[in-house]
Amino acid sequence: MKILLTITLSLLLFSCDNPITAFKKSCDRQAAKEKVEALVEVQEKIKQVERLMGKDRLYWEQDSVQQADKTYYRFRLLTKAPYVEKQLYTFWVDKSDCKAIFLEAKADSLVPYKEVEKQRLQQAKQPRQFPAFFKQFAADIAFRQQHVGEYLMNFSVEKDGSIVTTEEELLTLPIDELQTYTFTYYPDSVCCEHTDTHQILVFVSVGNTWQLTQVVTNNR
Repeated sequence: MKILLTITLSLLLFSCDNPITAFKKSCDRQAAKEKVEALVEVQEKIKQVERLMGKDRLYWEQDSVQQADKTYYRFRLLTKAPYVEKQLYTFWVDKSDCKAIFLEAKADSLVPYKEVEKQRLQQAKQPRQFPAFFKQFAADIAFRQQHVGEYLMNFSVEKDGSIVTTEEELLTLPIDELQTYTFTYYPDSVCCEHTDTHQILVFVSVGNTWQLTQVVTNNR
């Protein structure tokens, strides 16, 4: 009886000592991608691009990267338009832990996603500064040109879903204080839609200010 009891206790102890070993799973590529796709920044960027250009304008590139003694899955979210292919986000996921997600700020310079999330939540609590910026942008021509991106992209979305793309160095679109716009805020940008023409100006956040980088005209 003692022998049987000892064996039973040994089996129980063995099973209790190894739950982590038994249930711990490696972070496979699909699980890592699902984690990235669920991030707020990714979800909001998808909504933004679909609003501006319609569906099927985004795609993912995936590969593996080794840095120091760790290996990562790397996921790049890109948008495609005629003559334009832009990388929107690049995330790295530790292959040993799907919760260890990093945003690529510069080439191979990684920021833990927890820091990105913390900054986003802090910004959400602050008063909106963009309306005052846009008021000056509309009223002051010199200020306006100072806050236009180096290459201003114009996208015209046609009725058949095709996109005509042009590039300008200066903003020639007439803007004044009498025009009215609605603002939609995203983690890294603001979309300003003209209430009459529905033309959309896209401003990206640059430090403590914004730059106009895209003008989208929807002819659908």
